[in-house]
Amino acid sequence: MKMMTLGPFDGNAWLLGRKVERTVAEWKEPARLAIVALPNGGKHEEYLAAVEDATGVPVIGATTGGASFTERGFTRSGVSCAFLGGAHVEVTCAVARELRADHGKSIRAALSDMDEAVSSNGPRSGAPSSILVLADAFACDGDELVAALRQGVPPHTRVFGGTAGDGWTFEGARVFLGRKALTDAAVLVRLTHRHRVNIDVVHGFRAAEGGRDFTITDIERNVLRTLDGQPAARGIEEELSRLGLRSSGEGLLQTMAKHALGAKTPFGEALKIRGPIAVRGDGAVVLTGGLARGQVVRVVNATADALLQAAKGLSTKVLGSLPAVSGALVFDCASRFRLLGERYRDEVRAFLSPSGAAHPMFGMACYGQIAKFGGSVEGFYNTSAVMVAWGESDQGTGPASG
Repeated sequence: MKMMTLGPFDGNAWLLGRKVERTVAEWKEPARLAIVALPNGGKHEEYLAAVEDATGVPVIGATTGGASFTERGFTRSGVSCAFLGGAHVEVTCAVARELRADHGKSIRAALSDMDEAVSSNGPRSGAPSSILVLADAFACDGDELVAALRQGVPPHTRVFGGTAGDGWTFEGARVFLGRKALTDAAVLVRLTHRHRVNIDVVHGFRAAEGGRDFTITDIERNVLRTLDGQPAARGIEEELSRLGLRSSGEGLLQTMAKHALGAKTPFGEALKIRGPIAVRGDGAVVLTGGLARGQVVRVVNATADALLQAAKGLSTKVLGSLPAVSGALVFDCASRFRLLGERYRDEVRAFLSPSGAAHPMFGMACYGQIAKFGGSVEGFYNTSAVMVAWGESDQGTGPASG
């Protein structure tokens, strides 16, 4: 499986189309899939149409949580693109609609559509496959989404991706398939390939120093109603103020998303972190994924240095065992982007190969991260960075790093 990137690019849809045409024409590999990351707002469908017309291949993507990047750097307002291809790569796309109503039913229908498409195109190659998923963050519980995917694909299938953001406004996100920008949906892509794929995930967050423990006293799915018997939003707001983490001129929801809730796990100092996606009028907080009644949580925080160190560790684990990196995808958390600010360019550099060798890389800031692979426990993450990378030689799908 090969990869070529374009961008960051600032320009209109027509100019993007011309640049994509030249990029794909100069590439020595046959393109099979285009991935597009776009900022919130703007004429998404014009850009998608331009890419589809220029490539003639399926186009997928999402709006970002504030940034997208390639190996050349990052952009807040521009476009980043990646093209996957190669002689032995097969791509099948489907969309899971009405995700909010029933995650399981929606995902099962999309997987069935993919199976039908594969059957109609002839027998499968027999090569291993991975599933790339991009979902509307405001329409799903990340844990339920991953659970539905786990149930619908063979155990060895690796699933990775993220949930679309909206530039930190928390008003609504979009995922892309073809020329359409969709809400209340998830886009699934089955990638059948012969190359070894490495996956891992890190975050670098810790319980905030001096923070207090809260016990979850009322929660239903991903709607957190009370902590220690009081409305969740009130308790979190008071704690953020007490710890000096409230940012001047920033809304409560945005501050909460940078300093989410971490629950202790059986795995040493590892935390299960869940961020907010909305605050309701009754003080309930809608999380990106679920926690459990009775769990003890704390507000979490991370320094810029800790985030950068985690990013370097991630690239070392994922890329270090590959003899030559053909491509890398990164699904980063928007909270990391907000905390790092201008130092985000340092994180993008940290995601590159520790040896300093140049290779194609595409990434985006999103509201939730997905990584299901051998050894993974959770599958859905917040405040984290997920990296997926593959080498150039046909080695079969190898074990995940870490």
